[in-house]
Amino acid sequence: MAVRKVAVTLPEELYELVERARAVEHRSRSEVIQEALRTHFGEAIYVPTDEERLLLVAALDEDQRHPESARPWREVRAELWPDE
Repeated sequence: MAVRKVAVTLPEELYELVERARAVEHRSRSEVIQEALRTHFGEAIYVPTDEERLLLVAALDEDQRHPESARPWREVRAELWPDE
């Protein structure tokens, strides 16, 4: 899939929403904005369950308590989805 890089200017409140989503979902800024655009244009997207969101928040809390045990997301992602 071809990709293009674009610059987007966001009001502060939208920027903060994107940043919070990134932190909770452990995703890149691009992934969050791409999902928002897909949702806007009606493309089906994956929506985490409440349980998955709770697990993500718990993992982020654990990471803050013990940052020395954190693993880079690219390692975790490669382990979870080796074919991507």
